[in-house]
Amino acid sequence: MERLPEELLVHVVSLTSPPDACRAAAVSRAFRATADSDAVWSFFLPRNLPRFAKGELPCKPTSKKGLFRRLSDHPALLPHKLVSMQLDRATGAERFTISARALQIPRCNGLHRARACSLPNCSKEDKRFQAVSNLMLRFFSEAAQFCRVNELDIRAKIQRKMLSQNTTYAVYLVFKLAYVYSGFDFPHEVASVGFAGRESTRQVCVQGYVDDVDGADSPPRKHIFQGCTGGLSRDAIPSREEVHFPREKADGWMEVELGEFHNEEDDDGGEVSISFMGESKSGLIVLGIELRSKQQKPT
Repeated sequence: MERLPEELLVHVVSLTSPPDACRAAAVSRAFRATADSDAVWSFFLPRNLPRFAKGELPCKPTSKKGLFRRLSDHPALLPHKLVSMQLDRATGAERFTISARALQIPRCNGLHRARACSLPNCSKEDKRFQAVSNLMLRFFSEAAQFCRVNELDIRAKIQRKMLSQNTTYAVYLVFKLAYVYSGFDFPHEVASVGFAGRESTRQVCVQGYVDDVDGADSPPRKHIFQGCTGGLSRDAIPSREEVHFPREKADGWMEVELGEFHNEEDDDGGEVSISFMGESKSGLIVLGIELRSKQQKPT
């Protein structure tokens, strides 16, 4: 049986996904050599990786596959250790997390720094990640808790040169509501995402959640929590309302999309600005802000 050209195998495997490439490596020796090669795994890594904090990555990664596994197994801290990056294990999509310490919040009497309840995406039981978990705990285990503020104002910035070019990113606020909270039912908060001259705004309601309904023809239902202790309203908000609601993450935190932006290939740098603003509030606990690439495979 004639062996397929190496370039063709690389092209075919690179059009799949990281899990598919791992499965292809089990087919035969020829496939293993191709599926594990740097030529294939370079397609699953971002074209321009950001600079990482000292000691976050091996000085000389053994392979592109090894580098991908390191960045997908657990987050890697960027310089100053207030922002982390991780790759999605299934798609290679990037996720940048801006910690609560890095958020720009005006000084006010109602703001307290509180210990976060959990550290997302890190398994303390996994011995291999224990050192990484300890380092992440130092910088990512605090949340910003708003006990009572007359004006809610949360801002964040990230350098565009850290992000992949020609890539669209969605921005999420990761948060919880305290047992007692108020002021989040109406008026809704306003989120803004973008850069000079190209900001987008939307209304956001964190006092509720989206209930995804089975079936493609059924729109998701939006619910509001009623009362300061979060009693669930049985009445759903009409889906036509242009208000964005949160969803619950696997680790128990809530997330709501604040907006998205496209990082052009020929842009000259600058910063992405993110803001989340509202009127008098109390009981909001913010863990951080996440930027996730909406990666598309080449055709």
